[in-house]
Amino acid sequence: MRQHRGMKKAVACLVIVAFSFLSLVVAPVQAAMVGTADILKAQSDDLARQKVKLFMERQDVVQQIQAWGVNPDEAQARVDTMTDEEISLLASKIDQLPAGGDALGFILAAAVIIFVVLVITDIMGVTDVFTFINKR
Repeated sequence: MRQHRGMKKAVACLVIVAFSFLSLVVAPVQAAMVGTADILKAQSDDLARQKVKLFMERQDVVQQIQAWGVNPDEAQARVDTMTDEEISLLASKIDQLPAGGDALGFILAAAVIIFVVLVITDIMGVTDVFTFINKR
């Protein structure tokens, strides 16, 4: 009986030590709600990056970059390493160019704005456009 009690104590100590090591290995996890503003900012950053990449792929831009003595692939690599703020600034400058700015970009921006407005009014219960939005 005494031997059995000693065995239980040894097993309990071994289990405690094992769980202690497991708790050291597992890193704490943090979770948070992602806000709508964060999602919209990420989407606008992605759109701006895509706009700059498409601009850099245009034939006249590639020719001008080569005329300056810069390799177009190197210029594209530099664009890929730019921060989101730099990309947003560059994308806004592209829209302000005299010969730049196409109707497709305007239409896409208007469609996104209309979609966001409809989603917000649908969530508030003013409209009933989208079936995938849960009403309060």
